[in-house]
Amino acid sequence: MNINEMAKKAFELYYAGNLDAALAFYYKILSEDLNNSVNYYNVGLVYDSLREYELAVSFYKKSINIDSNNIRSINNLARIYIDEVKDYDIAQVYLNHAIEVAPNDAEAYNLFGNLWRINGDYKLAIRYLQKSIVYDKNYFKNYYDIALVYNIIGDKDNAIVNLKKSLELNPDFKDADELLQQIL
Repeated sequence: MNINEMAKKAFELYYAGNLDAALAFYYKILSEDLNNSVNYYNVGLVYDSLREYELAVSFYKKSINIDSNNIRSINNLARIYIDEVKDYDIAQVYLNHAIEVAPNDAEAYNLFGNLWRINGDYKLAIRYLQKSIVYDKNYFKNYYDIALVYNIIGDKDNAIVNLKKSLELNPDFKDADELLQQIL
């Protein structure tokens, strides 16, 4: 099996939820191609999915060492530092870098918005989340995240509008439906 076939198989296994088997393939690929940022990203992604965040961080950082513009690795590092490590200063460094290398990346703006929401700067949170929506009008979670902020500041009308938009894009999004029911 060549590297492309192994990558396809690893991808299939990953999305089928067979993470250990996917990881075995990704390690085999990595052993044959140590200078490819995507290979380290893929191993990091599996560890991220396994909630083995220290290993995920290690591989995402290796990915960035090879390609400092690997936006997926940068964003995933920022997300881990926000959600799991709770080191917001390091997360902000990664997000600034993400926006520098990919100024139209909706995910980086979404993460920044959520970082500001967590830190209680709701004005900045709304600004970044709105920018995220500008760059990706079809990502249902953007609307949910901005609705969270509007709900926190007591702007129920804007919260409802954004929750409805989130549910329009993904009718099965349970968190948005639950928050909408709480507000109504």
